[in-house]
Amino acid sequence: MRVRPAEAGRPRTPGLSRSRAAALNASLALVATAALAAPAWAEQSHVLNLYVPRQPVDRALLDLALQARVSLGGGVAACTGTSPALRGRMTLDAALDRILAGSGCRYLVRPDGAVIISSAPRVATPPPSPSVRPAPRPAPQTEAVQVSEVVVTAPRRPELIQRSSSAMTAITGDRIGRSGVTGMQGLDSLVSGMTVTNLGPGRNKILLRGISDGVFTGLTQSTVGLYLDLTPVTYSAPDPDLKLIDIDRVEVLRGPQGTLYGTGPIGGVVRIVTRRPEFGREDLAVALTRSHTHSGGTNTDYNLVANLPLAGDRAAVRAAVYGETFSGYINDVELNLRRVNDGTRRGGRLSGALALAPGWTARAGVVHQSIMTEDTHYVYRGLGPLRRANLVREPHQNRFDQASLSLEGRGTWGRLDASLAVVEHGFKSRYDASSALRRFGSLASVGALDENKDIHLVVGETVLTSPDVGRWRWLVGALASTSTTRTDPVLSILRPEPLALYAEKRRDTLQEAALYGEAAWDLTPKLTLTAGARYYTLDYDTTSQVRQRTRVRNFDGQGGSSGLTPKIALAWQPSDRLNLSAQLSHGRRAGGFNTAGVIGQDFSGLRDSPARQYRPDSLWNLEFNAKVRSADGRARLRAALYAARWRDVQSDQFLPSGLAYVVNVGDGADVGFEAEANWRPTDGLEVFANALIADPRITDPASRFATQRGAGLPGVPKASANLGFTYRRPMTDRLQLIADGGVSYVGASRLTFDGRQQHRMGDYATGRLSMGVESAPWVATVFVDNLFDTRANTFAYSDPFRLPDAQAVTPLRPRTIGVALKWALQ
Repeated sequence: MRVRPAEAGRPRTPGLSRSRAAALNASLALVATAALAAPAWAEQSHVLNLYVPRQPVDRALLDLALQARVSLGGGVAACTGTSPALRGRMTLDAALDRILAGSGCRYLVRPDGAVIISSAPRVATPPPSPSVRPAPRPAPQTEAVQVSEVVVTAPRRPELIQRSSSAMTAITGDRIGRSGVTGMQGLDSLVSGMTVTNLGPGRNKILLRGISDGVFTGLTQSTVGLYLDLTPVTYSAPDPDLKLIDIDRVEVLRGPQGTLYGTGPIGGVVRIVTRRPEFGREDLAVALTRSHTHSGGTNTDYNLVANLPLAGDRAAVRAAVYGETFSGYINDVELNLRRVNDGTRRGGRLSGALALAPGWTARAGVVHQSIMTEDTHYVYRGLGPLRRANLVREPHQNRFDQASLSLEGRGTWGRLDASLAVVEHGFKSRYDASSALRRFGSLASVGALDENKDIHLVVGETVLTSPDVGRWRWLVGALASTSTTRTDPVLSILRPEPLALYAEKRRDTLQEAALYGEAAWDLTPKLTLTAGARYYTLDYDTTSQVRQRTRVRNFDGQGGSSGLTPKIALAWQPSDRLNLSAQLSHGRRAGGFNTAGVIGQDFSGLRDSPARQYRPDSLWNLEFNAKVRSADGRARLRAALYAARWRDVQSDQFLPSGLAYVVNVGDGADVGFEAEANWRPTDGLEVFANALIADPRITDPASRFATQRGAGLPGVPKASANLGFTYRRPMTDRLQLIADGGVSYVGASRLTFDGRQQHRMGDYATGRLSMGVESAPWVATVFVDNLFDTRANTFAYSDPFRLPDAQAVTPLRPRTIGVALKWALQ
């Protein structure tokens, strides 16, 4: 632990704006998992290559925290004055000394790497002569137990979460790793109000705060925008389930984000922030994993991360590669196959950075990942646990590729971020369609639906933010994107002879352009008004050709829309321990066309048959946020009360034939309360808790769709809660005991808008526990996933053809036990 006082003798600077900157419960199975990074407490003595422009001290601390990858805690708002510009190589201590000199603040670097800021004590003695430096005053050791905060950039400028008017959560890569989370499914146990469906790897859908348009993925835009650094990676697609390896943090913004993130994310944004190449630093880390699933088999996992400096301190490359195999645990009694649902995930990232000039950095990167699963993992009631009877296996492939370029500039004039990215996302799924063949005029007994979808996206964006000096702060941005989606479903007889009964070739093109801006004005030193808006234009074009044996149906349609998505917020911060805010925001999604269906039986205008065109939908959200930090800094609480009104709710649904379409199901609403808390009772123990209580429902059903007033929105529980902890205790000078665990409760929900009791799911608890020892560069742990071996129904869905029988049950992966070894060279 390092404690440093502030330098004395420099007067405080008046007139600057205030800061905006806040396991084991089973038998042993073999696992070896290497570290992606050395422990945070051992990382901070290395030399950093920094550029921090001259700016107010609180903003300089945020810049430094982002570049050094550390958390901040304590009273950042108490620091006054202007920091000098920092350029070049220096340690974290040296940078903090220079930034805090004369600011009235001191710092403490905790063993876990967090930087705690506090006010320096006043000295009631005459000022020393110029040749005498005041004696250091050590900070109280109680400061080490203060809760720290992650610096985030999802609001398009660096912020401490506790000082933002947004309902936001940030989970560090270290905590994600300690919790055993490798993808979005699992992250929901760390974030309040986050729901991830359980159809399978690369097939799931992310929902936030109960804003659900249904649990199926098809033609509609995702209600939650998923970003990889600066690039959107989902549109009308499931979560690609990118592995959370070598991650700096994941940021979650709740509520509609139309102003800063455009059309689509009316429920919120999840942003994965990867670790950037680091100048002047060599890193190498290796990871190997092996575990065993009860009623299943052996799982393996490996990864390697390396950082290599080039051209001295002016360039660097960073690479991460990984592979994973997960065993099946579902037995198909009809096909006489065991463990049918095994699979693999493989991929990697390569990125490079070049320092063009002080404050200017260019970056480039590529990402690839592929997921292959041999079958789905639902079972049927009445066949016994982990058993089902299908006539066809249901494999899935998901391929994701991305290439990106970005330019970042920082100076006393503000900050510039420009990016250009290309995304290729393709996936293939097969469903047992044997029960649907009669609807297509066939007497065959075995058939399948093969869905192929390929998405090509090109997006460019530029954002300019002002320096954070004075009473005004602003940002302006521009975006242009074009996406092309090709969808090719084919329904076929498989036996006795393969024969296509129905096929469609569909192509959707969407072009979007937008200008947006946001400004904040300090009405008083404690009251800030923020307003913003985005003007967008959308043009979409759909072509389709449906073939049903000898019959053909062609379609060509164009549409478009334009408009404003505004936002306004008012924040009151009477002290650095309390932040109260209110925010009104808006978001919307584009409309489109239905083209699928049996020829001659659809687009009839009758109830439960699809309209040819579905309308855009929009959502307004009003929320009140309170963020509180305890006087001793050991506890932090965020609470939000929100109300959303949703007009013309779009939803992906299935025709009686099992083919997909989109319908506006009516108007909806959601009222809820969410809370998140962190508490550090001791230096080595931190406790996390979060909960959500909500009432998402339909308020005005559409006449075309079979639902009822007051019906709940599908797939989202009215209540959920999570409780977790992380613990570290020194055993010797070099050896530490570490532990991490948590329990989660997911409330009851239903699969469909009609609220049928047969489609009930959820209402279960699960947990995880790990324990181990750490002695840099090694870490060894033993872990248990699904601690209670919970067998609840997580997702009451099998395939679109057997949806009405409501017999599907999707269990959690049974209890999985392992041992982990981690190693990193730095």
